[in-house]
This record gives sequence, structure tokens and C-alpha cells, in this order.
Amino acid sequence: MLTSEGLGNVSNLHPLQQSFVEHGAIQCGYCTPGMVLSAHALLLQNPNPTQEEIKDALAGNLCRCTGYVKPIESVQEAKGAKP
Repeated sequence: MLTSEGLGNVSNLHPLQQSFVEHGAIQCGYCTPGMVLSAHALLLQNPNPTQEEIKDALAGNLCRCTGYVKPIESVQEAKGAKP
């Protein structure tokens, strides 16, 4: 089973985690693990998803801080990045 901690660590973040940090998509941190793992699963199945596919993949995660814009931007930037 993969957890968000299994993707990377503080000194060596996974590109998806780094993108979430850079885009400010981790505001309170409550939804971040679910968002990151949902995005990771999407990128494993589809390395070049459209914005609509990203929205669909993240739809099961409730976020009250970012309004979903920042997580979507984070996934769009991270797609194609190699860990």
C-alpha cells in the first residue's frame, strides 16, 4: 500500500509533492494526502491527462481551502515529471 509519505521525503520530495508545495496547494494539509495520491494514481494510468480528467480524478477529495484551482495546476505542472 502506498501512502503520501512513501512517494518522497522531506529532503527528496516526489515531483508531484513538490508541485503541490510550489503552487500553494497544501494550505491546511488536511486533504493533501488524498489529493496527492489521487493525482499520482491518475498519472500512473494517464501520464498526460486533460484538465477535465484531473478534475475527475480529484473529485473524491473534499477541500475547503484551495478551491481546487491550485491542486489542478499542481497536477498539470507535475505531469510528465519523472521521480
